[in-house]
Amino acid sequence: MAFRGKNAVVTGGAGGIGLQVARQLLVAGVSKLAIIDIQDNLEEFVKLRAAHPTQSVMIIKMDVANKKGVEATYEEIKKTFGNIDIVVNVAGIFNDKDVQRTLLVNLGGIINSTLSALQYMSKENGGNGGLVLNMSSVVGLDPMFIIPVYGATKAGIINFTRCLGNDKFYQRSGIKFATVCPGATMTDMFTNFTEKIIFPETSDETYKILDRLSKQSATDVARCMLNVLEKEKNGAVYVIEGKRIIPLEIKPLWTGKEPAL
Repeated sequence: MAFRGKNAVVTGGAGGIGLQVARQLLVAGVSKLAIIDIQDNLEEFVKLRAAHPTQSVMIIKMDVANKKGVEATYEEIKKTFGNIDIVVNVAGIFNDKDVQRTLLVNLGGIINSTLSALQYMSKENGGNGGLVLNMSSVVGLDPMFIIPVYGATKAGIINFTRCLGNDKFYQRSGIKFATVCPGATMTDMFTNFTEKIIFPETSDETYKILDRLSKQSATDVARCMLNVLEKEKNGAVYVIEGKRIIPLEIKPLWTGKEPAL
């Protein structure tokens, strides 16, 4: 994918990996960029606009868990931009003690943003097609006992995105889908970690696990995510670890599946 002249949307773009993805997209030459986030980060937004004065940077404060709000947000973006070519869904939280909020933001937010974007990106509706990249996590692939709720949402993101990353759907819509699963990344999402886990008695073991994990920067993850966008491989799932993208071959396990339509 050539980014120059394209219009992009990033959810969760006010900080962490999402902000770095927004920066990388602007550096790569996107014409118009919309950032959707419930958080404010005025200082960083001012820097983005100052660094890219010829590109449009649209900031929309919206909770991705709010389905109707997200739908209205995409309608506004469509009216302002004319078309949407790229959507990168990064928005997420960690708080296993607040089960409903974690489900609504992490999985619900990805679904809300993706389905809202499809209405304007699909060639069936007059769009140009494009690419949707959804961020999951390695804990959506390999269970980690200390974060079962967070892990469940990340596993759901992988399956949701793979369902849409079907060539039959692409032939109709012109939209490709991919999933990235970063390993441990240095962001503030896991601040006060042990206060947010549902088994506080495992706190000592939890810190031992966290200390042993090899960690990467949000900038490195964002660069890898742009590399994934460039590959444009429909339905692909990648692990991001140590500045590398590692494609996964996920083989079918269910043998009773009907032949493809």
